[in-house]
Amino acid sequence: MAESLVGEVAAWLGTPAAQGMTAAERLVLFIIAERCHKKTRRMWWHHGDGVSLTELIAARSGLEVDSLTKVFRRLAARGLEVRVPIGTNSKGQPIFAVRGRSSDYALPPLPASVELPPPRKPGPPSGQ
Repeated sequence: MAESLVGEVAAWLGTPAAQGMTAAERLVLFIIAERCHKKTRRMWWHHGDGVSLTELIAARSGLEVDSLTKVFRRLAARGLEVRVPIGTNSKGQPIFAVRGRSSDYALPPLPASVELPPPRKPGPPSGQ
């Protein structure tokens, strides 16, 4: 267990950089931090778990895997990419999972400030 990383997350959540985070985003950070190696910040998987890390995070957070994916994307939009890329696609975008290979997670460095992208304005679909 990485108590120091859990403490780091707890302290960071009290900073202005964490304002506006949902309870699900906060909980996922805690779950990942609890299972991370102190030096590598990578989440550990244990043979006794019997499930993938994604399923473990979903079970502990009470979220469905689809909802968990949305949480990962929101964290990434804040500059907190917890998913470890396993490669890139033809457009150079990171790939985090493929059939037959489980996803890995890591606790990223927690920034002193976060600049969120501006909200999208509703409008007609592109190409119209």
